[in-house]
Amino acid sequence: MKFVQVLLLILAGVSLSSQAAIVKHTVNSSKTIHMKDMTLQVFSGEFYFEFDPNNAVNKEIVDIELAIPNAEGMVSAKANYFIIQPKNPKDRRGAIVEVSNRGGKSALSYFNLAPRVAMPDKSAALGDGLIQELGLSLVWVGWQGDVPHKDDLMYAELPRIIDLEGWVRSDWTVDNNKSLLTLAHRDNIETIYPVDFATQDEAWLTKRMGRDSLRAIVPRNQWQFSSDGKSIVGDFSPGIYELVYPARDPQVAGIGLAIIRDTAAYIKEESNPFYVPKAIAYGVSQTGRFLRHFLHQGFNETEDGIIAYDGMFIHTAGAGRGSFNHRFAQPSRDAHRMSAFFYPTDVFPFTSQRIRSDITNQKIGLLKRNHEPFYPKIFYTNTGYEYWGRAAGLTHSHKVFDMAPLENERIFHLASAQHFVESTNNIKLVDKDNLIFRGNNLNFKPHLRSLLSHLSEWVIADRKPPKSKYPRFADQTLTNYAHFQLPNWLGVEKPFKPHTAYEIDYGKNWHKGVIDNHPPVLLAEILPPVPKLDNNGHELGGISHPLLKAPIATFMPWVLRYDKFSSNEIEDFRGAIKQWKKKRILSRYANKRAYMTHLNKMILKSLAEGWILARDVSRIKQQGSWLWDWSMLQKDPVYEEEDDKKRKLLDD
Repeated sequence: MKFVQVLLLILAGVSLSSQAAIVKHTVNSSKTIHMKDMTLQVFSGEFYFEFDPNNAVNKEIVDIELAIPNAEGMVSAKANYFIIQPKNPKDRRGAIVEVSNRGGKSALSYFNLAPRVAMPDKSAALGDGLIQELGLSLVWVGWQGDVPHKDDLMYAELPRIIDLEGWVRSDWTVDNNKSLLTLAHRDNIETIYPVDFATQDEAWLTKRMGRDSLRAIVPRNQWQFSSDGKSIVGDFSPGIYELVYPARDPQVAGIGLAIIRDTAAYIKEESNPFYVPKAIAYGVSQTGRFLRHFLHQGFNETEDGIIAYDGMFIHTAGAGRGSFNHRFAQPSRDAHRMSAFFYPTDVFPFTSQRIRSDITNQKIGLLKRNHEPFYPKIFYTNTGYEYWGRAAGLTHSHKVFDMAPLENERIFHLASAQHFVESTNNIKLVDKDNLIFRGNNLNFKPHLRSLLSHLSEWVIADRKPPKSKYPRFADQTLTNYAHFQLPNWLGVEKPFKPHTAYEIDYGKNWHKGVIDNHPPVLLAEILPPVPKLDNNGHELGGISHPLLKAPIATFMPWVLRYDKFSSNEIEDFRGAIKQWKKKRILSRYANKRAYMTHLNKMILKSLAEGWILARDVSRIKQQGSWLWDWSMLQKDPVYEEEDDKKRKLLDD
């Protein structure tokens, strides 16, 4: 009866608690769906937040004291939410709170192998139901203030500091001639800081031809701001452009961190219909970095002094944090070798253990030493790309020394995979002589599904998970970049550099969350170590996919910018496949049947080691079958007649 009464109050938009940070909760839609033998509820609506600017844990929110308070002296914000939960509260062992990457929803795709849909309110959108079978609710809540307000995106309405002026930086990597460049980081992100036209003449634009090249001023008569102040117009040829311009009215971006914190606290209250006993935060890429930032600034302690998240699944964050809590912050900005340069992303410290800075002489770590009671149980997962494109090696090393994770942490390296699983249709030949294809479709999702099962049992039942598995100097699976070598037979040159991290100076007020140096001053470049390779060109030291244990092609976690300027740099996010010649493959396996027999043995080994689930065995076999067929269809004079027959069969 109590459950029904509370739900009715929520549907009416009635305040539930004068003490909670979520002070009101509305439901815009609700429905019941059925999947297998489970009955699920799907809700969408809005959370209304109030934050006490005088509470000690909120002091970390930059500029919260400058926001206009309500009559009770609290700072208000609003965010939409989307929740999928078992209807019976007894079936809810916990919840995954996904920190939405630029408003999207990825958990169902990664963990349930579901199709990507914006509104997963039907059983067909839930994939094979692994999350639900683990007894986990799924919660999405908006936190990012520059995501467009659309029904299919998760967004937040954050307070602004009216009439406060400052400087904003935007940059672009232009590979083909363009006439318009938007100030926002991505097309799906709103320009929340248009130029202040009153002082627009103080803006300046530079161009350079490489990441570390000297900047040259672009004369003011060669470009101008658009009429809405959200873009610049001109003739922009290939190169790296960087704009510094005046703006006003910054959002209090750090409230996004508090929104994620207080959502966990709220759903763990027994007095609401979304109650769960445990909460696991999940972030991927941008929002994996968000969670590292969240931990570094101590946000896992709530206003009431309790732990917010009991566990965290931090995927493809590498060593990064981000632009999540400073004045004029742009949360979408990331950092790669050839895009979004020198934002507060890959900055010291990197390891959870404390390390002394060579620049400041301070000894600090990612986690605050006085916050041990609020440490969640954490899985960090990084693909091979993050070692090259997000300095992931720095999360467990310092100079030439290994740095072990803390007791509450596990680190897993998904060897030789790229940042995301490439669609087979997107694989493109970029080096005909060496048979290099842009796009790496090594499917690491089976590993993530197994790891989620391990993490949920660790958080909910305190069952110890597998030990960390990542490359180390000690066992010679990790190496400094200068000593990194590719097998000669691959026919590929190594990149100019992996993505580097920095000791960086944003100005005298950076400790207050204010950037004075635009662009910042680079004090020291930190070159991360990278995994060593075996003779097949695959990374050592991590979780090896069965397709790496039964190799007939080389999966590479990075790919060069073959058809772009700075072609010796790596491309953002993507890897490559080196297609083996048939002679090499057939010297190992007499035919497809022999290959599939060996692959099956490697799959069963991974299953026994706990890196995959039994339900994913057939999927890995299917990808192995595809890889064999794809490898055998290449042009080769010895097998050309056989190729033509196979192509005709496929066409038919």
